[in-house]
Order: sequence, then structure tokens, then C-alpha cells
Amino acid sequence: MFYMKHKGNKLPIRDDNVYTKCPECGREHHVDLQEILSTGNADLYSTRVLCRACSERVLVKKEGR
Repeated sequence: MFYMKHKGNKLPIRDDNVYTKCPECGREHHVDLQEILSTGNADLYSTRVLCRACSERVLVKKEGR
């Protein structure tokens, strides 16, 4: 089991309580650590996850729409 500690209290890491900030717009959003780490290319220190809106914007730009 993994957990975080804050002021001596253990905080469990669950699939419903992990959040990050989008590196593009700064919006806080939920992430699924299992999904992110299952790629085998991710680590907790350097992984950045875009929010849904920024992800869609990047995909549209890549596709040239």
C-alpha cells in the first residue's frame, strides 16, 4: 500500500483522490494513477497530464483541424 503523510497523518492514495494541475492552463483535474503508470513510460516525479480541454486542443492542432 502506498500513502502520503501530512503532519504525521497517513493519507491513502485511492483512485478517487489523486489530482494534478494541467501544465498548459493550470486547471486542477482528477487523474487515474493506474492508467498513467500502466504505460511503463511514466514516473511520479516528471509525468505531466493535460486536462481534457487542453488535450482536445492539442489533438485538434496535431490533426490540422
